[in-house]
Amino acid sequence: MSRTLSDRVAIVAGAGPGIGRSTALALAADGADVVIAARRPEPLEALGEEVRAATGRQVLCVPTDISDLAQGTQLVERGLEAFGRLDGLVNVAAHSGPRATIADMDWDRYLESVHFNITATLHLCARAGEAMAATEGGGVVNIGALSSTTLLPKMTQYTSTKAAMVAASKTLAREMGPQGVRVNVVTPGFTTGEPLDQMFEQMAQRGGGDAAELKARAAKQAALHRHVDPEDIADACVFLLSDRGRNITGVELQVNAGQWIG
Repeated sequence: MSRTLSDRVAIVAGAGPGIGRSTALALAADGADVVIAARRPEPLEALGEEVRAATGRQVLCVPTDISDLAQGTQLVERGLEAFGRLDGLVNVAAHSGPRATIADMDWDRYLESVHFNITATLHLCARAGEAMAATEGGGVVNIGALSSTTLLPKMTQYTSTKAAMVAASKTLAREMGPQGVRVNVVTPGFTTGEPLDQMFEQMAQRGGGDAAELKARAAKQAALHRHVDPEDIADACVFLLSDRGRNITGVELQVNAGQWIG
């Protein structure tokens, strides 16, 4: 049993700053060649250069909007054309939408999240899973949302669609298991980086107080008294895609420093 991803190929969809970047770097550091996808070509190419320089692995940059199902299919095809195989997929891309109560929901905007977080994500999983099943199998990791468990007010657009994605991922694990394809979900807790800083800035503006103090107070509410880093999520994805996770499928792995335990 190989304990690395040496000479395997993995796609990272939503390879932007934070979790996407860290996952691409971690997969390549573990020996994989990577296909990275995001909407904006320039930052994507910059990340590709960073991964190549840091790891020496091959990197294919494919500008992709996965909400366009044809582009999702093309992403998988481009990876197969370049490397001849596919062993892993990590879906980081997501659509959050505005905060609103259900009574005040903009249903057209809600359907945008339904399409992106459920339809487009599952479509990419299916196309990638087919490619993996045609060779030696592989693994899919979708990124979940802690708020789908904590169920905070005014976040239904994001949390309900992410919760549906988790349920569908577990169903896909049953469907594709006989073909050697494992499907799991990694759900981050509060993850350090610009989005988290912006969240606490907005909380401070709405309710008063200092953003740094709010952030520190939230960390103390976790069992480990800290937030998680993007690298923590990336390491979980690497584990699940490698042979070290060969008997793990249909699981939602909470990587949240004990922000929620249950």
